[in-house]
Amino acid sequence: MHVIFGGAFNGKRAFVEKKLAGRHVQWIDAGEELPTTLFLDKEILVITGFETLQQDQLNIWFTHLKKWDAEKEVYVIANEIGRGIVPMEASMRKLRDDVGRFYQQLFAVAESVTRIWYGIPQTIKGDVHNENLH
Repeated sequence: MHVIFGGAFNGKRAFVEKKLAGRHVQWIDAGEELPTTLFLDKEILVITGFETLQQDQLNIWFTHLKKWDAEKEVYVIANEIGRGIVPMEASMRKLRDDVGRFYQQLFAVAESVTRIWYGIPQTIKGDVHNENLH
């Protein structure tokens, strides 16, 4: 599994699209219903949209991501939320905490983790030389 994370509109999707250009990719939005089947002709899954999900939903997604990672190449695009700022509303604090714990789980099992900061990739985990960043 490969995780690409960064702030909103920092170039994460463009980075993944460029990296996977010409390959058979299935894009999945985690904010929509969990897919019951995967396209057999797709060699790569790219999953986005975790930043609005609650803990129980994130747990289900984590189980599926680990399973899919054994079958296909999986990329997760993760929006960083909060940047360390604690929201005033309890519901927003819970959401930030839930997503933060989910990202910690993802990062722990990921083969590579890349941060995108205004279009500039930085490898946090994994072999920099095998990333094919450019």
